[in-house]
Amino acid sequence: MKSIFLGEQFNLVCRRTSNTTSREVFHAHSQLEITYIHEGYGQLITEGQVFSLEPGMLMIFRPFQLHHIQIQVSRQQPFIRNVLMVELDLLKAHWPQFIVTHDFIQDLLEEQSPIQPIRLAATSPLVERMEQYADSYPGLLPHEVEEDTRLFLLDLLVQLRYLWREGQQHRSQDVLSSSANVLHPHAEAIMQWIEQHYHEPFRLGDIADTLHLSPYHLSHVFKKATGTTIVAYAQATRIRHACVLLTRSSLTVPEIGHRVGMTSPSYFCKLFRSTTGSTPHQYRLKVQGRK
Repeated sequence: MKSIFLGEQFNLVCRRTSNTTSREVFHAHSQLEITYIHEGYGQLITEGQVFSLEPGMLMIFRPFQLHHIQIQVSRQQPFIRNVLMVELDLLKAHWPQFIVTHDFIQDLLEEQSPIQPIRLAATSPLVERMEQYADSYPGLLPHEVEEDTRLFLLDLLVQLRYLWREGQQHRSQDVLSSSANVLHPHAEAIMQWIEQHYHEPFRLGDIADTLHLSPYHLSHVFKKATGTTIVAYAQATRIRHACVLLTRSSLTVPEIGHRVGMTSPSYFCKLFRSTTGSTPHQYRLKVQGRK
């Protein structure tokens, strides 16, 4: 495994390998994520849709997109992937010189539906560029790192633009539209209900009454469909919206907690820290420091 970590702005790991099943919860982050699967199988759940995962798939997650990946692994069949996490503000000063690529990225980020996984050979220029940069990075001099990282990122986004344009022309070959399945209708309805009501305190019984189902049946269906609980999903949804408010508003931490349905500031801070690894205040300072 080769890893490049430049603080919160840029993190590239090539050939990250999982040999045992890990418990991943629904989560979101402020970075754009690009993940390529070399080996392994699983499923992606995001925004009410399920996508089957297999070798040769490229996944793209927008900033603050809630998602959950379930992987099927063993010692004989590991899950191996390249993962790039990047704050696009890293390129903010360069966008005037790269207008076409900037407009493409903006269009990609503004689409409403999740981006379907793209089928991609390991010999694709995009994948090879990730591997090549991971190989060359250890030999870079300190004054070369910043420039080469930005050039790498711009090159990768241009490669992604080429893939997207080609996929628009040959959708049936490049994009696995057939791999997308809607979640169990009740599980999808629960996600939609939470998205509409996350800003208010609610109980499981409130969702059950709206959907005319028993709380037990509701919990059972959701857990089976997503691998997580309704409470955990609601918490992840609230933290995702809190991150957006911390990033894009000047509201106080207690005000943000209240706006995402948590009236106790202490509980909001405790949950935020256990989910993200930092307090809301620390998170805001980190984001402000990147701008």
